[in-house]
Amino acid sequence: MRMISKIAQFSMLMLISVWIIFSCKDDKYKGDYNPEAIKGYKNEASTVSSKMDSLEAINFITKQKLREFYELSALASNTSDTVVDSLLRDQLLSYFPKKDTTEIYPLLRDLAAKKVTYTSVTKFAILPNDSITPDSIKKIAYSINYFNADKKLIETSNRVGIFVLKQAPIKFKREFKFYFTTLNQKKDSIQKDTISSGVMQKSSGKSPK
Repeated sequence: MRMISKIAQFSMLMLISVWIIFSCKDDKYKGDYNPEAIKGYKNEASTVSSKMDSLEAINFITKQKLREFYELSALASNTSDTVVDSLLRDQLLSYFPKKDTTEIYPLLRDLAAKKVTYTSVTKFAILPNDSITPDSIKKIAYSINYFNADKKLIETSNRVGIFVLKQAPIKFKREFKFYFTTLNQKKDSIQKDTISSGVMQKSSGKSPK
């Protein structure tokens, strides 16, 4: 009986260990982090494959822009080089239709305070348009994960972002111009279309004036 009891205890410990391993599998950063590549991120126009339909193109571009923006933000929040910091902040501003720091600076302070080194975007979904916004303005529901220097999860936040995506009339190309209007829509707020004709300008690393 004592032998059976020991086997049962051992089996229980094994099951608990396996459960702990699998329950924590998403608590570590597993992305491909390349700071030199991240330093080159700019909100340039995106060209997609002609094989993609409209929904696939929207999903592909929006996921890419979210990932770029948060990775660039985490890198900017960790640099002590004032020249590099200024360059990275200019690049972050290119993801918005005008040089508005109301979203960027609070985010950088938050990332720095939490000592975020790595980020990842999960639970991504384009939301249906409501009766207020035109087709070019879309909403995205997503989760952003923050990780520390040891690649351990700090927190996960669920957010709703709003962005503008327009296809440029370029012959033989499917080129899209993308800009965020907000990364985290406040509850009960009404988002108005305040995007000027400047959103049609191709970004070269600086936000359109």
